[in-house]
This record gives sequence, C-alpha cells and structure tokens, in this order.
Amino acid sequence: MLMGYGLYKDGHLEENLKLCEEDIEKQIGKDWSRASHPEDGAFIWLGLYEPKAAELAAVQRALSLPDLLIDDALNPSQRPSFDWHGESSGFIIVKILQYADETSDVFTGQLAIFFDHSHVVTVRHGGIGSLDEIRHRVDSDVAQTSLGPLFVIHAILDKIVDEYVAVANGVAEDIAEIEASVFSTSLKDESETIYRLKRENLEIRRAVFPLINAAEIFIDKSSPSIPEDLLASFQDLGEHILRVHEQVENQDNLITSVMSASMARQSLRQNEDMRKISAWVAIAAMPTMIAGIYGMNFEHMPELGMRFGYAGALSLMGAVCLGLWRAFKKSGWL
Repeated sequence: MLMGYGLYKDGHLEENLKLCEEDIEKQIGKDWSRASHPEDGAFIWLGLYEPKAAELAAVQRALSLPDLLIDDALNPSQRPSFDWHGESSGFIIVKILQYADETSDVFTGQLAIFFDHSHVVTVRHGGIGSLDEIRHRVDSDVAQTSLGPLFVIHAILDKIVDEYVAVANGVAEDIAEIEASVFSTSLKDESETIYRLKRENLEIRRAVFPLINAAEIFIDKSSPSIPEDLLASFQDLGEHILRVHEQVENQDNLITSVMSASMARQSLRQNEDMRKISAWVAIAAMPTMIAGIYGMNFEHMPELGMRFGYAGALSLMGAVCLGLWRAFKKSGWL
C-alpha cells in the first residue's frame, strides 16, 4: 500500500501525489529523470506499507533496485542490517519497537529503507511506526531537507532510536518492580514474569546490536557520504545507539541475576517447607511408636496393671512431643 510520495527539489516539496499501483512505475520514472543527477538537488521519497510483490516490483523496475534487496524488504522477519553501497547509497533494515504501558509488552515492526542521492524508498511492516510525523517534518523543513536523502534517513532513524530508548526505559522500570518483588517477604513466584522480561529485553537487543557498526561509523564521522551539516546529528544518533546497547546489556545481566535470586529464594523456601514437614513427621512419629508398642497385646508389659498407666502413657507421649517441638523450634526448623 502506498502511504506517501513526494518529489523534493532544493528542500521544497514539488509533488505530493496520491498514486495507485498502476501509476507508480510511470510516475517514478518521470520524476527520477529529474533527480538522477546529484547536482540537481532533487530526490524522491516513496513510502510503502506492507506492499504486494507486484507493487514493489514496479518500484524496482523504475529505480533499478537489486532483486536480493527486494526479497529482504518483502520479508517482515528479516534481520536488521545497515549496508552502504558506495559513498551515497545503501540499504537499511531496522526493527521498530513500541512499549505498551498498560500491559508492559514490547511490540515489534520492521522498516526497510532503500536510499541513494536520488531517492528514498521505505517499506514498513507491522502496525506500529507510522512515518507521517517525519514526513510532515521533511515537508516543512526546507533548510534540512535541502541536505538530501540522508536528512530523511537521519530523521527516520532518530525517531526509531528514540523509541528504543523509551522501550529500554520501560523494561528497566519493570525489572525494578520485579526485583523489589523478588526480595520482598511475599516470596511470590515471579519466574514467568522474569522470563517474559528477558524475552522483551532480548527483542530490544536484537534490534540494536546489528546497528553497532553503523553507530561507530557515525561517531567517528568516517562516512564521506554524510553532509557536513549532518555529521553532528549522525554522531549524536550513533551515541544514542551505543547507549541503548549498553543499557540493554546491563539489563540482561540484571535480569539474569534477579532470575538466579528468585530461583535461590524459591529453593530456600522449598527447603524450609521440607524441614517443617520433616519436623512434624518426627513429632507425630513418637506417639505413634509408643501407641504401636502398647497395641501389641503382650500379657506382661510395664504399667498395664497400673491404675494410672493409661494417663502415664499419654503424658509420656505429650512430653516427648513437646520436647521435640521445642528442640525443632530452637533450631529454626519450625
């Protein structure tokens, strides 16, 4: 589905058309001829949402995009990557993340970006990560848009990475709550919640880790294709990526520690329960043993002929049970 189309010349939006699938190839071919030379200061931005293969094939024919990259863009489960092809073109796949405060869930989408000096093509999968806000910014900021497609790339990545930060902070708050619960007196079993948090943190890590190399390039300002006016912005973007990666790694270690602590406390609780059960079994065994001896019906047994023999046997049972109870209580078994 075509979500947006624009032809930009020296930062100004010259065309913003509503196209159908049949018109895409023809319109792109017409506009691309105006943007095919870097010195012209023109480029196209085409935005697609979960396109059909035929729709993306029309874009491919118009812009001569490689087959392998088209296959990657159509796959909503593709691994994130950031590849430069020459000095001014490349192909990016990034995961889009969103944190739900109500359920503490992390939702995942995907965005593929083809870019060159003449065009930006975005292919989005999933119900999150709308680019409408970024397109409005690009349409209205003539000075920045005049810097070319890499301004669009930065604007998109900056918004996505800011969302990474928000998601990582949301998971961090959940970890803090689980940590407090694990070390509380309630001894509630939090294993399922901890595993869910670890999976969500892993989702962030999978999104961020493949961008580390690109982040280092941004920080070192070693890409000749990035305009001088955008170097500081890309450097800041790289620092955000590395910061989120470091946070996610620390959170993963913390979740592992909390999980170990939870399992240790559960094991300790089970040991305490077993000790209590064993103590009560020992207490109950003594009167059972004494009663069993007296139930053997021998003719000559102590106290059988005594008037208070029955009471004496009961007193003995009670004394033994009380002694055992006090001993177990003192040792901490009860």
